[in-house]
Amino acid sequence: MELIENGVFDLHVFSFRVFYIKKNENIVFGRRVTTVIKELDMSNGKQQRSAHRNPLINTTEIAQMANVSVSTVSNWKRRSDTFPEPVSTKDGKPAFDYDQVARWLRDNDKEFRDSRVRSLVWEYANQVRGKMDAIEGGARFVALLHLRKAASEYGLEVQWQTLVDDGDEESWVSYVDAIETIERETKHLLSNYVVDYVRSLIKSDDIETIQDNVSLVDAIDLPNIMDAADMVIDAMWNNRQVYLGDNDSPLYHVMAEMANAWAKTCSEPNPTFYDPACGGAFVAMRVALRNPQYRFALADINSFAAVIAQARFFLQFGKNATETIVLNDLIHNDPFPDLKCNLSVVTPPMGLSASSDTEVTDPRWAYDASNGGGRRPAFPSETAFLQDCIFHLDEEGRAFVALRPSFTTGRSFANLRRRMVADGVVEAIVSLPRRQLRDTSIPIDIWVLSKVEERNHVHLIDCASATEEVAQEGLPVYLSKPLNGYADGKYRWMDVACAEILAEDNVSLAPDKWIKPEGMNPKNICLESTEEISGIRQGLDHIDDESNPLRDLPDSLANMKESRVFTLRELVDSNEAELIRGNTQSVGRDAVYQEDVITPQILSEGIASLTKSRDVGKREHITEPGDIVFRKLGSTHAAVDVEGGHRMSHTVLALRMKGDNWIPEFVAICLQAVWNQKDTPRNITGQIDPLDMELPVVPLEMQRKLVEIQRAADELKHLSAAATDYATTFRNAIRFGAEEDEEAGCRNDGQQYRL
Repeated sequence: MELIENGVFDLHVFSFRVFYIKKNENIVFGRRVTTVIKELDMSNGKQQRSAHRNPLINTTEIAQMANVSVSTVSNWKRRSDTFPEPVSTKDGKPAFDYDQVARWLRDNDKEFRDSRVRSLVWEYANQVRGKMDAIEGGARFVALLHLRKAASEYGLEVQWQTLVDDGDEESWVSYVDAIETIERETKHLLSNYVVDYVRSLIKSDDIETIQDNVSLVDAIDLPNIMDAADMVIDAMWNNRQVYLGDNDSPLYHVMAEMANAWAKTCSEPNPTFYDPACGGAFVAMRVALRNPQYRFALADINSFAAVIAQARFFLQFGKNATETIVLNDLIHNDPFPDLKCNLSVVTPPMGLSASSDTEVTDPRWAYDASNGGGRRPAFPSETAFLQDCIFHLDEEGRAFVALRPSFTTGRSFANLRRRMVADGVVEAIVSLPRRQLRDTSIPIDIWVLSKVEERNHVHLIDCASATEEVAQEGLPVYLSKPLNGYADGKYRWMDVACAEILAEDNVSLAPDKWIKPEGMNPKNICLESTEEISGIRQGLDHIDDESNPLRDLPDSLANMKESRVFTLRELVDSNEAELIRGNTQSVGRDAVYQEDVITPQILSEGIASLTKSRDVGKREHITEPGDIVFRKLGSTHAAVDVEGGHRMSHTVLALRMKGDNWIPEFVAICLQAVWNQKDTPRNITGQIDPLDMELPVVPLEMQRKLVEIQRAADELKHLSAAATDYATTFRNAIRFGAEEDEEAGCRNDGQQYRL
């Protein structure tokens, strides 16, 4: 391998050569590493590791760790002679040694979630937050994790321990030089960007500051090192690092699933994956984990992204990593000029423009994005990434490119779409809803590209419009399977002939342009009318029933007297009722509850669809049949859990009546009454204490009467909603017609309409 100035590898020249290193060279690689270490005289001495640095946690973090309240932790400290003593302070509060707390919880049979790695990561984030840009803070920690992994991979444990104990600048330089020398000799570049970045840290930063960071890195066990890297990226995330990518976004998830589904169909012995805007290599990593046969050609214009992507691959695969990363400006240079790939997944940076000095002779720019005369490079830069992917695809490959909707339907890109559809490179367009990325609410379209001569149609798939319609079969499995998981199988699509698209003035590829909404589809109109008419007739039958309590109403309620009222506090204190507070926590950063948990949203929508709880923690509260569940703050929604067996979120309460003096439905109705709502004259603070809520004490016959009237009122409400829906369907039938589906069948309402 040759070097350019300052000893940096010329990756642009050698990256493609390195890219094709074979797996069976790993044995030779290991032998070369051993030889290099001996030549450097860096493996002498007995390898001993000092004790790990333990993270510090305060009382609030202990409560989160054990899924209890802070007051419970305070009680543990006060009542237990063996509870650990504080060893320092954190955020102005007493701080405890993590391992001591974990040991105490384990010895006292307390369930807890092991958050050691997360505590170390957040301690680092707190160290550097405000002192450097967020992405640099993430790159710094991940690069140090990379060096920690290199010690294990290359037999440099003794030298690493020197850095941990009290490494000076000379020790740091010697360590990164050793890694570079090993990889130069073995011709397997896996750390070059990380090494260059750490060298810059050594020159520009205080060694003591780096030592503080290294002590945290060293406390992370090697099996958890990849998790730590992703945690710190997430902890340091903000909107200024969007070019790094968003590992937890729905967009990255569905694109990775599409890529993995396509990879399963690949029969090539050495297929390649290409991403010219790899960011943190989040999608590439998901593909690598499930498809070890692939090699990865990655590039990015951002140096921190290159460091993070390289480190993540090394942390996951060590010296068996098969990626090549190039720091590159795609607009001006092709990172892999000779590459033809089987799979490409790209999320280009949004809103950037190609500079005016871009070479028009570049063979990648096959299409003119303008609608005027002359061939010139595409603007904005997203279309450059689009064309770059097409250029690098092999004849059997697939590319998945995420673009803004303006590229799908905007008039300024009509010529680009026309050329691409005419050339048969557009296989499918998938429109996704808003909020697919954390940093933007703009909807996203996925362009699926492939090279097929004389293609006669394009799959247009609408996942953005809400629908209850189950998608019909017919899509390729690498599209249908990921989308069925993404949209729960409920989306609409159709094949549109290329000739029809090209005949349209704007050459629009927007799925909702071609796919009629459900309310405008004649077959759907017919089916909806059948269901709505049936519902209306059933509702009318209930109203006409002689037993309907609304038929036997008094002339007035003039003789009603005020009832005696008890608060829930009085009922609980007298053992007439029990109030159970929900304590099930949400899962993940997006606060998602599992399907068996009663939440305020479930209360407002109905709890009939909930599954029974199975895996229940020792301290989690479970409802019993007949419990009245309600939300504890704001406008109260209450319902009777008829079957029981459900967990409750921390914002939900359950009232369990004892004895036979109460009908649960009556209690639920009263809890929702105006006198128990937050917006009342006596409720100055805007919320009401659940124990201050009031229940009138009346005979069972009167309770039963109110329940029957409420049921009849609900039936009228449903009838009104069904009639409103039918009016909308009838209006759509007048405009679009109604057509019987031969498979499903379609009855009419007894009238014949000429539409």
